[in-house]
Amino acid sequence: MSSLTVNSSQNNSALGAAVQQVNSNQQVNQQDFLQLLSTELANQDPTQPQDQTQLLAELAQFSTVQGVTQVATGQSQMQAANLLGHSVTALINQNNSPQQITGKVTSINWSGSQVNLTLDNGNSVPLTNVTQVSQ
Repeated sequence: MSSLTVNSSQNNSALGAAVQQVNSNQQVNQQDFLQLLSTELANQDPTQPQDQTQLLAELAQFSTVQGVTQVATGQSQMQAANLLGHSVTALINQNNSPQQITGKVTSINWSGSQVNLTLDNGNSVPLTNVTQVSQ
């Protein structure tokens, strides 16, 4: 995404704080983007307004990225659902040492884009840690 610029010197601290918060999270959600956009519009130089085309392009680009992320999350959830009842082998980090565990998938849960499989042995493993699937 192209960078947002502010042409006015007043209230730059508000924009700076918003940019710093986004940079520390390393992930921009729709709320963050709209906050940056509204701060930029509120602080732009009235004699040199921001190009409308650039603003619309930034918004369209953000919407595209958000849509792709939602599709990828949906695919991960469908992939996990297809593993119900199957035996999986996964790598987990236990006592600072990678361990390979095997178990039958009994349930699936997700939070945001993180998909976790619960195995019949009580372990919960991220879908991304699965190395093998069998009947």
